[in-house]
Amino acid sequence: MDCKHTNLEVRKLPWDGRLVRNLLRFPGTKQSRTVGFTLVELMVGVALGSLVLLGVASMYLFSFKSFTSMSHYSDLNARSRHASDTVTRDIRSAKGVISATGQQLVLRLGTNNLTYNYDEDARTLTRSYLEQDELLLEGVKSLSFSLYRTSSGSPYEEFSVATTTNAKLVGFQWECSRRVYGTQKSSQSLEAAIVKMRNK
Repeated sequence: MDCKHTNLEVRKLPWDGRLVRNLLRFPGTKQSRTVGFTLVELMVGVALGSLVLLGVASMYLFSFKSFTSMSHYSDLNARSRHASDTVTRDIRSAKGVISATGQQLVLRLGTNNLTYNYDEDARTLTRSYLEQDELLLEGVKSLSFSLYRTSSGSPYEEFSVATTTNAKLVGFQWECSRRVYGTQKSSQSLEAAIVKMRNK
């Protein structure tokens, strides 16, 4: 029996890179699309980010200025009230007025003199008694002292301008201010009163 051998020709398939790319390509994607941002998209993103940052910074500055203004006003009001209570107590305890000007008030307290001095340049109000100076107020924008007397026979309580000899009441008025940091605005506090001397 003759055996015939059949020669099988094995052909190599040519390399086709497109086949591999097609197999590795994810479904739903386009081969021609490149991952990244265009110049227009990048500019739009930067612009939106800048607007957001600008809004956050504006809100922060507004909140900071409002908080600072309220803090200054609260501090000025507390200091002004303390100074007003001190001056009122001294006037009520005084036996008389030695002198009174727009920037200075000298009271007779017991056997000694008590002096209130307003320094317009330093914007301070100082209390001096028994050779001891006490800084009572800072940031004083304006201050004035005045003397009054009651009008006898008047159905209403009216006050007339008086001198140191016949004064029965002492009036004071001041305005304090403090600049808010980073702005042209200032927190202000106003205090005014007319006090009667009880020991005169």
